[in-house]
Amino acid sequence: MTACPRLSQTAYVVLGLVSIRPAAGHELAGFAQRSVGQIFPLTRSHIYTELAHLRQLGLLSATEVVQERFPTKLLYEVTDDGDDVLRKWLEEAPVGHDRQRNLFLVRIFFGDRMSAGRLEELLDDYETAARARRDHLSEIVERLADRPQAAYRRAAAMFGVRREQAALDWVIDARPLLVEAVTANLAAPEPQC
Repeated sequence: MTACPRLSQTAYVVLGLVSIRPAAGHELAGFAQRSVGQIFPLTRSHIYTELAHLRQLGLLSATEVVQERFPTKLLYEVTDDGDDVLRKWLEEAPVGHDRQRNLFLVRIFFGDRMSAGRLEELLDDYETAARARRDHLSEIVERLADRPQAAYRRAAAMFGVRREQAALDWVIDARPLLVEAVTANLAAPEPQC
């Protein structure tokens, strides 16, 4: 390979997933959802788009697999060039700032414009979802505990557990503050025009 292609972050993630184990597109989508999708969500369309692009660049190869009851599928595998590109990205590319779009926090930011009932509902829903994510990731951590080859994936899941626990701790701390604020807003006199 003469030049390193410019790839999106999504392309590198797809390349990394295929490097773990060769897979067809639908298998990769399921694997992504159960693994890295917890920290880097991928849609099926993202995956299929990147698989085609990475194959076109020669970073993945694809073998047709004839199936009896289903249409022929393509089994993707990382090429030597693909492995080189992935390693170069992992070793040399800056990580950059972790930016997240969080519509829940946007709603909290504008919380003075919503009813007390809606605020409580948002907090309840967020707490329930964070607890479910934490528990799911905890199960992954436990499942990988006896698999030394999965130490890196286990460490990523451990981070997720801690992040979700921090979200739950935030709800405990913020709920009384927000309920008090919304109560104070309701007691304030209406502005006169």
